[in-house]
This record gives sequence, C-alpha cells and structure tokens, in this order.
Amino acid sequence: MAGSTWEKRQREKAKREKKAARRMRRDMKRERPAEPDEAPDQEELMQRFAALNQALQEGRINQETFDTQRDEIWEAMGLPPAT
Repeated sequence: MAGSTWEKRQREKAKREKKAARRMRRDMKRERPAEPDEAPDQEELMQRFAALNQALQEGRINQETFDTQRDEIWEAMGLPPAT
C-alpha cells in the first residue's frame, strides 16, 4: 500500500512540474518582443479575429478557446487582454 501512495505522489509531482514548464514557456513567449520583420499585419489579425468570432457563433469552438485565442490576437495587435 505504501508503494502505491509513493507512486501517486510521484505522478502528481510530475504533473505539477509539467504544468509549471508549460506556464514558463507560455510566459517566455509572451515576454519575447516581436521581431520587426515578423510584426503581424493588422488586416490579417482582424481577419483572424472575425473568423474566431464566426467559429464561436457557429459552435465550432468553446468560450475558453475563444478567450485564449482572442487574447493572443489582441496581444499581437498591442492591445491589453480582455478582463
């Protein structure tokens, strides 16, 4: 029985470490400034946002996915994330 408790703790620890690593990569990606030559086109971003809205209205994506992608588009446009 003690072995299974230890194994469970190890699995939980591995999950926490994996989650922390994903969070760190995401934070590093957000902090990295866009290169001047790879600055996104405003028109392209607006088209992506329109398509994202359409996908939400048609039920092809859920609200959580919409919020995440919307914040990424707004960040690329230099706008603050929605609150």
